[in-house]
This record gives sequence, structure tokens and C-alpha cells, in this order.
Amino acid sequence: MDQKLQISSCLVCDRLLPLVARFPWLQVAQSEEVGGDQILYNKNDRLSYYPCRIPVLTGRRIRGCFHGWVILSTHPENVMWLLWNPVTNKAIHLPPMVLENGHSESITDCCLPSPPDDIGSVLLLNRPEHCSFVFCRLDRKRKRLRWTEMAYDRQLKSMSGQDGFLRSLTCCNGKVYALHSSVLYSNLIQVEIVVKNEEVVITLLPFVNAPNMFFNGYFTMEPILKGCKELFYINVGVSETMRTFTDVWLFRLDMTSMIWEKLEDLNDAIYFVDLAHHCWFFYRPTISSEVGGYIHIFSQTDKVISSYNIIDNTVSLSSMPCLVSSNNVPLWECRAEEEGTKDEIVTGDYELVDVSSTKNSPLVNIPIDVLKMIMELCLGVEYLNFRATCKRCQLAAPLIRWSNEASISRLQTYSLASPWLVVFDRHRGIITFTDPMFGDKYFKKTPQEFIGDVRIRYSRHGWLLVCNLSHEPLSVMLFNPFTNDIRELPHPLMGNITNVCFSDPPTSQDFLVVGFIPEEKTYIYISKINTECWQRVLGFFPVDTGEIVPRSISFPTPCDRRVVYALEAGGRLDLYRWHDRDRFWEVIAEAPQDCSSAAQCFLVKCDKHCFILVRMDEYGELVEVFKLNQTTQEWEKLECLGRHMIYICGATCLCMEAKTPEMENKIYFPRLHSKNGKIIFYSLETRRFHTFNGRKVEEESFRDFLGTKYILNPHAWIEPSWC
Repeated sequence: MDQKLQISSCLVCDRLLPLVARFPWLQVAQSEEVGGDQILYNKNDRLSYYPCRIPVLTGRRIRGCFHGWVILSTHPENVMWLLWNPVTNKAIHLPPMVLENGHSESITDCCLPSPPDDIGSVLLLNRPEHCSFVFCRLDRKRKRLRWTEMAYDRQLKSMSGQDGFLRSLTCCNGKVYALHSSVLYSNLIQVEIVVKNEEVVITLLPFVNAPNMFFNGYFTMEPILKGCKELFYINVGVSETMRTFTDVWLFRLDMTSMIWEKLEDLNDAIYFVDLAHHCWFFYRPTISSEVGGYIHIFSQTDKVISSYNIIDNTVSLSSMPCLVSSNNVPLWECRAEEEGTKDEIVTGDYELVDVSSTKNSPLVNIPIDVLKMIMELCLGVEYLNFRATCKRCQLAAPLIRWSNEASISRLQTYSLASPWLVVFDRHRGIITFTDPMFGDKYFKKTPQEFIGDVRIRYSRHGWLLVCNLSHEPLSVMLFNPFTNDIRELPHPLMGNITNVCFSDPPTSQDFLVVGFIPEEKTYIYISKINTECWQRVLGFFPVDTGEIVPRSISFPTPCDRRVVYALEAGGRLDLYRWHDRDRFWEVIAEAPQDCSSAAQCFLVKCDKHCFILVRMDEYGELVEVFKLNQTTQEWEKLECLGRHMIYICGATCLCMEAKTPEMENKIYFPRLHSKNGKIIFYSLETRRFHTFNGRKVEEESFRDFLGTKYILNPHAWIEPSWC
């Protein structure tokens, strides 16, 4: 259907433009409780939200923003599209869109290569399901505007030789680009739009390959392309079980060399990725250091923002206002990107203090020998803080060398109280050890063997099983970070191994690695030190049916050299046993009742035959603990752990008796408080999350993971072992 071009003025609340001038980005949504008004929400604003009324947004969905124009659409049927400029209050109404096959929900992304006032301006929409473009030429001289649909599948197949579809339309310097997604690869395509008189010709041209990234099949990836004055490529790895993010990659294309550069520092820029609404991507280059330097990822639950810090490789969680609707919360930016408006930044007065000065320090009168005695009683952060007080303390407290036996002896005794959180910092090339009670941190240089794309697959007896995916072929090593002992395992012929375990230290003669590879059947691979290859164990039959079926296995836990327990999806406990030619598996216990599909389960072995199941939902709102009844083979809910404590993460789970009363009856997570950076734990006594302040539990508590951050760098809980 054709329609004349209409331009109308839209009423904007008087608070809108002042807010836009103050904050770098806003979100807008329809309110369910305020009579259909809109809510403007800024993540960094302490006032949380601003209710207002913007009639042009009522009943419309925000689909994108280009050159200062916001693209809006109504819900089907006969979807209506609208271009709105919030600065000039102008709107361009487009004719109703009636598609021959399907409806407008198949339109995932849109692009406006040039402002509507430009000659030959075209609004381009993409329908990946049908491999077609839908476009409308925006020409004021035309008497009628109309929609046109054009299939591009043949062009795509002819150009690349591969089927697939286009996604993530974007424009950069007046040119349009898109991602070509196929089974084998993903690359960039230039979408050339030429307007000749009354005809619009769209041609697909090869441009450049997408960056290569590792993908192990245990998470899905969401590639997104964004252009303004530069082209950016972001890929977000999403866990299939908990919908948390496993990796975030950000690249920028050098248009001269046509080489992708991986960004290691955002330089106060801000990025916003909306996975909930077809992977919309927003970028603003100049933001104050207080709010910049993050990639904000809008969750598919429409209630949580995950803020990725590229420097420390962590993801912080924050919530949306409770008034925001759950079905329409996109991002919007009112100013044109070309304006380059800088926000006013107000900073307070500050004074630099030279901590090395001893002029007024009361420690100047303490004999140096007494200071040395005091320093011998200090450890970790306390040691570092004392050392930074003055020059005399630096003399009394020399730097602790990890290899210094005299200095490390005190650390060995101190480390026995609890497992530590070990993190491989891939950006800085260091290994960090964090004490969960005091928050003390210890650092050491990463050995050359573990530089690159490493994954920690298992941790036990003070040893880590580490895979280095950067090596060709894949290398699998056992590493004791406390003694620097490294022992290599054979290169696995089956590729990347994920679910592995071992029951004894590598120094033991009984050491054996067991790995599960779920394929068409369930395979177990076993290996030892100084062997040439992994031994493949075949034919695992159920005890009752004798039928081989594919398995979805997690948290393999050894019981002895020929018996391994593992969790099935949902929390079912299975046993795998092999001896000579007898190989079988059996179900030990079914999953606990009322197990939600969104819940994740962790298997913990408390002693030789005592198993504990920890079940939790995506954001920690539900945390439950079950113990296996060996007689009835059923999971029984636990309300108290007694003197025990549990440490859980994706690589390994530990359970042990607490050495101090403060640490018992708690579950420790590889998550940090967003403000104080301390490790959080869940108390079965209070049913809430806390952090430690020394040996005392912080008074502040929270009911879920909002306000915390989790680590994307390879990490695991490890029991310190100095031999």
C-alpha cells in the first residue's frame, strides 16, 4: 500500500532534553503501573527512573537509532513504522507494512544508511528467516512511499558458495554491512545500495572474514556487528545451563590493513548490547571514567543488566527498576552520534599524600627490630598495607618472594584454613590467589606454558588440570601453582576435553585421569602420566536395559580408580563402573522434585560415600542443599551443613570441615561484591548472601546475586598443597 509522506510534530516532556544532556545513555519502557506512561532509566543515576509521557512512544517499539533518528514500529498486524527525531520533534510516518508470507516479527534488525533528508535515503529492514530485505525509499519529492521486498538468498549462495542468512545490519561511513552466518563460518558482507531514478538496486559484496574465536560447543555465541565511524565486532558466549556469560570478545576493524584488532582497553568508551531484542548494539566513544569502560549486556530476562569490565574480565549484575515492563525495554540514544556532545563532569577536590614520608609517622620512634617482629605476624593485604605506610616499614617488611622458603613457611600454615580462589588473569599474565575470609590476595607470574587461551577443567589435591587451546595440538597439563610443578598428559585425540576428574595426586602411583566425551554414545577416556595416548573405554550399558544412549554429563566425581559418579541434566546422579571388560552405568538417585529447567546443580563429595547436591537458579534467588540417602537412594533436603563448608564453581566443587566456626555452614561462590571486591558466600543460617569483614560477617546482606560480579577468567577453588 502506498502513502503520502507525512511529517508531524511530537510532544516531548520538558524533562527529556535536560536528562539527555546530563546522562550518556538512557533506557525507555512502557510502565505497567503508571497508566501507560514511559519510564526513562539511567543505570548510573541514583534517582533510578524518571516517569514522563512521550505520546510518540506509546504503543511503539524502538528498533534502532541512526543519525539522531529513532526508528519505531507498532505491533502486528499491519505494522506501522515511524522515524522520530527527538531533538527537532519531527516524525516521518511510513505506510502500513503488509507482508505476503509471515508477519513483521520476522524483521530482526534495521538500518538507516543516511539521514532522511539526504537524496536517495533508504530505510532497510532484514528478514533472516526468509533471506530477504524489506526497504522503503525516503524521498520527499515522491508522491507515494511504498515498501519493497527483495530476496537475497541466491546472491548470498552465488557469492560465498554457502547457504545461510544475514544478520546485524549496520552502517559505517555511509556504507551498509552485515554478518553472513552459515554452518561453516561467519564473515562480513557489504550491502551496496544504489538508487537510480525510480529503482533501488541492492548488491551483496564480499568484504572481510569475521574474527576467529574458540567455540567448544558448551555455550552459544551471539555475534553482533556495529558501525559508526568504525566497525566493531562483538561476540558474547552464553552458557547453555545458567544463561551466564562465558566469554566476551570485542574487536575493531582497521580499515587500512583490514585486520581485526582485539580491544584490551575500552578507554572510557561505553558499549551496550541488547540480547533481548535481536542483539541491538550501541556505542558511544567519549564517556567519563566513572561510567565508561564497560560493555553493558541487557539480559534476555529483561530485568538484569550484566556489565562486563574488560580490564579485570568480570561481569557485574544490576537490576532494572521494578516499574519497567518485562516485554519492551530497549535502549535509546537521543543525540546524533556525529554531534560529539561532551557531558559536563564535576570532580571534587583531592590531595595527594606521599605515603613514603616519615616526617609525622609515629612509627619513626619504633626500633626497626620491633617493627620486623610485628611484620612477621602480618600476612597478605595487611602485610602490603603495613609495608606501604613508610620507608621504615619497607625496610622491616621486604617483598615476599614466592620461592623464598623462609618467607613462605608462614604462608603455608596460614593457607591451611580454607581453599583459595585461583584466577588466571589472561590480560596481565598473572595468577591471583584470594583468601575467601580475609580477602587477602597473592600474585605470581603465569608460567609460559599457560599463556594463551587456557581453561581450568578440574582441581583437586592442590593440582589443576589445565588445557591450553592456543597450542597445536591441544595441550593438557597438570599444574601445582604452589610448587610450580608441571606434568604433561598426552594430547587428546578427541579434541577439547571438558568433563574430567582424578582421584589421587599426580605424585601418586594410583593417579588416573578420567574424561567424559558425550557424543553418539557415552565414552570414557583414561590416561596416566608418561603415557603416549588416552585409552578409550567403550560400551557403557545401563544395568536394567542394556541400551547405549547419549549422556549429558557434568561434575564427574571419582570414588575409586574404577568408579566415577556424575550428574545428569536436572540433578540425577549416575554411577559409571568399569573393570576389565565389564562396563556399565546405573542411576543412583533421580533428580529432586520440582526441579526447574532454569536451575543448575552442583555435585559435591563430602567424604568417601557421602554426596551433596547444591541446586540454585540463575540469579541465586533459590539455593537448596540435598544429601543423598544411601539406603533409599533419594535426595533429602538439608537445612544445615553443621561444621562443614562447601565451595562451588564450574570447574570443581569441594566440601570439608571448617577450621574456624566463622566459616562453617556456608556455601562459597567464585563471585565478588561489586563494591568491596570480597568473595561472597551463602549462609544456611540466615538464608542470605554475605561477605566477611575480617572474621566477622558483614552486616549488609542481599538475597540474590544482584550487586555482585562473577569472573570470566579461568578460575577454580584449590586446596593449597606445598608438596
